[in-house]
Amino acid sequence: MSKLKTDAPTYTKAQFLASKQFTPIQKDVLRALLKDGETYTLDQVQKLVDDYAKRTVK
Repeated sequence: MSKLKTDAPTYTKAQFLASKQFTPIQKDVLRALLKDGETYTLDQVQKLVDDYAKRTVK
């Protein structure tokens, strides 16, 4: 997901985990889904969290 051509700022996994924008449960999801050493935009991360919340259990 990193290295996309966009003007949006990108952040590391650690920066998202330190952010006050996400709840503790959302941060648990981010710990599992985000990769160390890669950067993500806020929109990318929000979409990951939203998609995870909408998944169905089989």
